[in-house]
Amino acid sequence: MKYTKKKNIIIISIIFLVGILAGSLSKPGKEVIKYFSADSPLYLVESVIDGDTFKIEGGERVRFININAPEKGACYYKESTQALIDLINNKHVRLLKDVSEKDRYERLLRYVVLPNESGGDDLLVEQYLAKNGFVRYMPSPPDNRYQKIISSAQWYAYNNKLGMWGVCDYVPDNINKRQENSEPENKNCIIKGNISEKGFGKTYLIPGCDNYNSVKIDTRKGEQYFCTEQEAMSAGFRKATNCP
Repeated sequence: MKYTKKKNIIIISIIFLVGILAGSLSKPGKEVIKYFSADSPLYLVESVIDGDTFKIEGGERVRFININAPEKGACYYKESTQALIDLINNKHVRLLKDVSEKDRYERLLRYVVLPNESGGDDLLVEQYLAKNGFVRYMPSPPDNRYQKIISSAQWYAYNNKLGMWGVCDYVPDNINKRQENSEPENKNCIIKGNISEKGFGKTYLIPGCDNYNSVKIDTRKGEQYFCTEQEAMSAGFRKATNCP
């Protein structure tokens, strides 16, 4: 009798823990992107040319996709170049091709990932440089696999005046070229996730907010629609103050 009771308690406890785990996995959270398999080749960075170009062992030049660093003599050129030196020089990186092979200067066009030697998430170097204000986002069609991630990273840096956005007289290329309002892909997902251009950060609006109808969603900036308020908050958006 005692054995059966103890066994039942153990079974109930296991079911309870599994339920908690399943619930946590079903909640929307930070997207984890696996850029490469563990056996993807590694390339040694031989030297850094500037903030968006470097050489790998053997002399092949590599140009980042979707970003553009300040040119020599321009504001934040030295800081941008040094940031890349500190990050990848004499280290091994993984290179990911999108559509294009090379640019007109015969440089390899690649996304660049710095492996995490401690076993954590790898680092998409383009995203890191854009998020910290060392480079600006540059659309590079047809190579657009990670353009939303990099564009969103730039807007984070711009809104928080990080790096070049805090000390140089720069503005993002598309700041005055917001695309027409993107419609939600799911008619039931109409909560608008807006990224302020005036420094108010990331907010979400539900129908009934004062300016809900006038707010346009520009997916190039990382703005998006959400199905629930919890989903919006999990993505880092807070409820707008002009909402009921």
